[in-house]
Amino acid sequence: MIEKPFILDLSLEEMKTMLSGIGYEPYRVEQIKDWIFKKFASSYDEMTNLPKELRSYLAENVDLVKLSMLEVYEEKRGQAKRYLWGINGSACAESVLLKYKYGTTACLSTQVGCPVQCKFCASGKLGFERNLTRGEILDQLLGMCRHTGQRISRVVFMGTGEPFLNYDNVMEAIDLLSSESIYDMSRRKMTISTVGIPDAIRKFSNDSRGVRLALSLHASSNGLRDELIPLNRAYPLGEIMSAVRYFSQVTGQRVTFEYMLLKDINDSDKDAQALANLIKDMDCLVNLIPWNPVPGVPYEASDADQVNRFKKILEKNHIKVTMRRKLGSSIEGACGQLRRAKT
Repeated sequence: MIEKPFILDLSLEEMKTMLSGIGYEPYRVEQIKDWIFKKFASSYDEMTNLPKELRSYLAENVDLVKLSMLEVYEEKRGQAKRYLWGINGSACAESVLLKYKYGTTACLSTQVGCPVQCKFCASGKLGFERNLTRGEILDQLLGMCRHTGQRISRVVFMGTGEPFLNYDNVMEAIDLLSSESIYDMSRRKMTISTVGIPDAIRKFSNDSRGVRLALSLHASSNGLRDELIPLNRAYPLGEIMSAVRYFSQVTGQRVTFEYMLLKDINDSDKDAQALANLIKDMDCLVNLIPWNPVPGVPYEASDADQVNRFKKILEKNHIKVTMRRKLGSSIEGACGQLRRAKT
């Protein structure tokens, strides 16, 4: 059986060529695009300004939705939802929707599984299967829009996978979301989180055009980072920091450093000072992340007093610091917890 093409993986030109081949004008593509990205249609039957024959043709020949929502889990406070997506009933991706005072933020996955295998993260235990396509990345966002009936105002590529190891598909998704005629999300409302792929960071410096950069740092020395993030052996911290400084210089943007605090591993006063020394010459923000429990992972959350000491040492060194709110942990949707689990 021949697999149907997925409409979100077709370019606008490919769509126009397809429609012109069956006798329809190019403006029909604009109508279809509006139904998908602005009205969040879940079937071609909803596209009532299209001829019935065209709707039937599309339904038979082009998939409108690829990811099915297998499960959705919601925290009691209603501030976080975890979505489990599948293809033909098999789980392949997760997304998290976070609700803040300023709007909603979608945390999207970029790969099926993760090749990075951070020792504190559940996603790495899944192994790596493949990159998600541009359409599958977008389908996560649109699926959440369809489910909630609301437009989502911000996107972070911080779900399962390393975005810069799926560079082209992630950047194509960003370009579509930021297009005024498609979804019209400001690029400054999008963030890519990476463990640090130096060449990709340097390329992103020129391609970002406003998209934010966050580095999952978690340690200030190669020795500890090698232990926590094995990929650091291939991309040492010095090379990563050189690329991040290049990004900062080229774009003029503030960089966020994400730092998950692990009790007696990377949370000492010495660790805090080492972090401050590493980044003190940069316009940056440190986002301290509380440890979120992961089954089978032998780490613990730092004590509240030590978290406060760590934060104060950074502030004493004139480093801007925030504490990440603990959203989604009760539904296994917080940082480090995504493992395609049904709970």
